[in-house]
Amino acid sequence: MLKKQVFKEEIKDYLISMIMQGEYKSGDRLIETKIAKNLGVSQAPVREAIRDLEQMGILDIVPYRGACIRTFSIKDLKDAYIVRGELESLAIRAAVTLLTDRDIQELEEIYEAMIKADESGELHERVALDNKFHEIIVKAAQNNILEKAWRTVSITQWAYFSSFQFKEKLKILEWHQPIIEAIKERDADKAEKTIYKHFLDLQNMLDEN
Repeated sequence: MLKKQVFKEEIKDYLISMIMQGEYKSGDRLIETKIAKNLGVSQAPVREAIRDLEQMGILDIVPYRGACIRTFSIKDLKDAYIVRGELESLAIRAAVTLLTDRDIQELEEIYEAMIKADESGELHERVALDNKFHEIIVKAAQNNILEKAWRTVSITQWAYFSSFQFKEKLKILEWHQPIIEAIKERDADKAEKTIYKHFLDLQNMLDEN
């Protein structure tokens, strides 16, 4: 029973990761047999993982199609930004003194890679890099409950991004630079205000699209 439970959690984490990386898009169907075959497991833990994702509001059960990635609305995305703004404000305040110089270097490298991905039109790569940028900050806070809440609410954004294009993508990417600078200064108040403004600006930009 324990092994089955572990499998279920690992599969759920895998599916969440696939959504956040843009491998699964809004409306895509999750096929139990295909997932089980790819992971080399039985269908039972896959079925349970899918059931958990449905309860989390990530999947819809569609008649004659089965489990599909939920199609999120702009209202869903704005709500997610509100919650992420609060969660990441908490995270960065705790993380600002815990992030190592190597972590900061990685944030800078990810930022540069996001710019390049945007210039070459690689949407999925840009989304994955954006996720990685924020994930480093959230993980550095060393708060498991906060991290789990962040992952759940972040899925809304990544699933929506698979079919949505902001008008000013480069401007959004450039908003990450002040976050890095605040972390470099080890200024918790400045970092918190900067990342909160990041999500406030994203909400405002949704109204302009």
